[in-house]
Amino acid sequence: MKRSIVILGAGPAGLALAVQLLRRKDFDADVTIFEKKSEVGGLTASFEDNGLYFDHGSHRLHPATDPEILKDISDLLGPDLLIRPRNGRIRLLGSFVKFPLNPLELLLRLPLSFTVGIGKDSLKKLFLQNNQVKNSFADILLDGLGKTICKDFYFPYARKLWGLDPEQISVIQAQRRVSANTVGKIIRKILSIIPGFRVRGAGKFYYPRKGYGQISNAMSLEVKRLGGRILLSNTVNKIHVYHRESHHTIYYSANKSKSDYKEQRADFLFSTIPVTILARMIKPEPPKEVLDASENLKYRSMVLVYFIIETDQFTKFDAHYFPEENVMFSRLSEPKNYSGIKEPHGTTGICVEIPCQAGDPIWSSSESEIVAKVLDQLTTVDLPIQFPIKKSFIRHVRYVYPLYDLDFESRFNAIDNYISKFPCLVSLGRQGLFAHDNTHHTIKMAYNASECLRSDLSWDSKLWELYRSQFNEHVVED
Repeated sequence: MKRSIVILGAGPAGLALAVQLLRRKDFDADVTIFEKKSEVGGLTASFEDNGLYFDHGSHRLHPATDPEILKDISDLLGPDLLIRPRNGRIRLLGSFVKFPLNPLELLLRLPLSFTVGIGKDSLKKLFLQNNQVKNSFADILLDGLGKTICKDFYFPYARKLWGLDPEQISVIQAQRRVSANTVGKIIRKILSIIPGFRVRGAGKFYYPRKGYGQISNAMSLEVKRLGGRILLSNTVNKIHVYHRESHHTIYYSANKSKSDYKEQRADFLFSTIPVTILARMIKPEPPKEVLDASENLKYRSMVLVYFIIETDQFTKFDAHYFPEENVMFSRLSEPKNYSGIKEPHGTTGICVEIPCQAGDPIWSSSESEIVAKVLDQLTTVDLPIQFPIKKSFIRHVRYVYPLYDLDFESRFNAIDNYISKFPCLVSLGRQGLFAHDNTHHTIKMAYNASECLRSDLSWDSKLWELYRSQFNEHVVED
């Protein structure tokens, strides 16, 4: 019987893993991806509406991408992978300033009290050493940045993005999600865009001509070209684990006929879906502590609000960031400005991101209620839509950010330790390892996972452990 490798999830991690496995010549196995949705890409998917390409929020491919991965993506996309200049803004203390931060604008556009406050905080740090144990996100940033920038930027943004007070967020959040978590790092970031101090790739990013999802679409075509299968609109309902045999049986169904189960043997099973869902699929049922952990390990959700506007360009900026707590949204992006493509003439689109929790009042609000609030608050932040709106609509995204509360590590470890007991089951990717990562990080995980699968389909757990330790060093690129 020909051996079978199954991958759950057709996001960047699952697709990249399938490509790498199919390119190998040292084993002969079928590779099948199961995807619950009707499209590939997961969070990084794109869609077209009225001739415009939209993403699920704001996405970029960063210059920090591993050269091998960047070459592979470039080979797949060819001239459609564009190099673009960053041109964003952030709203601080009622004013917009360039983002990434520009030193001249910080001095000229923000209140003097803000600049003086940062200066005083920096001086205090030079002369007063804080040796107290850091127990939270708040402790790390207060020690590294001081009260001024925390009070006016990081703390309100944290409460909006993650729905928690900074004191309730793990220190790991500050280490992995806030790349500029000290004054020195902020200064280096500012200097990196100044001629003479410029870091290679600073102020630039890569973006596909037809939306960020073109990366996943290209990888899916490569999977099929190499002989792999992608089964869209198929939900895996349970995974039966055989302790005496080195394989699993997965039970799946088309979304519209969940009672009509089909079976698929998996000699090796990779999962890139949320680890909480994976744990609840496994049969026989995991221990109670694992199930409890899967219920209490949380992800942050998002409501995305889209507007198609009858004008060539809403603003000249690709993205706007809003740390202020008096507005519900955290970011606004204009995809045409990401790609620089002028067509279609006479229309542009924007995407407004609203962080929330699945089931909360924002998540449960009607489309008309959310659209009305966003339109009102865009006026509040001096970005009113003054052109005819051709269309507006919303999308809900359930699993966006892993939520690093103070107890997340023990919960994740309970699930992770249980899953690691199965010799032919590996969880990876942003959702599978509960990781705050960029696309290039999660693709790197997939490449590494391919290396760890031996030609006899046994798993090199020691090599994977080494790679896992490297994944823990990943810091999100803003």
